[in-house]
Amino acid sequence: MKYFSDTSNPEQNNRKTYQALIITLAGNLILALSKLYVAHVSGSSALQADAYNSLSDVLYSVTLVIGMMIAIRPADISHPQGHRRFEPLVGLLISFSMAWAGYQAISESIDKIRNGPTTFDLGLPILVLFFSAVIKGVMYWLIHRIAIDLSSPTLKTAATDNLMDTITSFTAIIGIYLSSIWSPLADPIAGILVSVWIFRAAFEALQENLGFLTGAGASEERRQQFLDIIRSVPGVANVHQLFAEHVGSTFVLDVHINVDGNTPLYQVHRIETEIEEKLTAIPDVERAYIHVEPLGYE
Repeated sequence: MKYFSDTSNPEQNNRKTYQALIITLAGNLILALSKLYVAHVSGSSALQADAYNSLSDVLYSVTLVIGMMIAIRPADISHPQGHRRFEPLVGLLISFSMAWAGYQAISESIDKIRNGPTTFDLGLPILVLFFSAVIKGVMYWLIHRIAIDLSSPTLKTAATDNLMDTITSFTAIIGIYLSSIWSPLADPIAGILVSVWIFRAAFEALQENLGFLTGAGASEERRQQFLDIIRSVPGVANVHQLFAEHVGSTFVLDVHINVDGNTPLYQVHRIETEIEEKLTAIPDVERAYIHVEPLGYE
């Protein structure tokens, strides 16, 4: 009698997860400290906004490390299907940290507009932001590859955050440059634009992870993909029920099919097994429960 799944995560997958966590935490910590120092020295609102964004990245990195260390643990009696369902909870916390960064950044920028922006030397802030954009671009590339290999939505979210950070850094560079050739207000305005970008990313992450946590269903495109796979198995006469919902960040499928009532039991078992194997071969499908009924039953 089995009480929990005895399928553990391969060591290679765990090693890739550790690599992604180290890259995320170390990169964000270095960038946050660099930006905060230069923003304090230079007085740039755009750089200050980007520094708050990086500071939130450090907070979510710590959360990501803790959450993923739990998520990659193998199944046990307390969590019979494994611990990967902790992933969307981590993603939810990341979205809150991003929103906090957006609030801090927009508050700082509005305060600069009210009290009047200060002038500052352009060289060091632009250099730091350009360095940040390059580092974040490399981090996105590395973590995105690992996320695809592991089919990890949380790591995909972290990778996307790095990509958006690259964009916000270039936005801040433009604001700082325009402050010197157009108006000093360009710098805090760029800070507000960065804040809006942060809020947008936070909302999208919140929406996605709430869907994971509340059992959101599959899109029409995904449902059709599942149906095509099921109908391709020889012996399946009809599919009269397909429930596809998120349990954590992965899908659990409840499938009801019809087969010829005279089909021998061992062939029915073969049909069930083939459907299950094909569906669970999809990276984001955790389990598929197959119910077989004779023709005419629905």
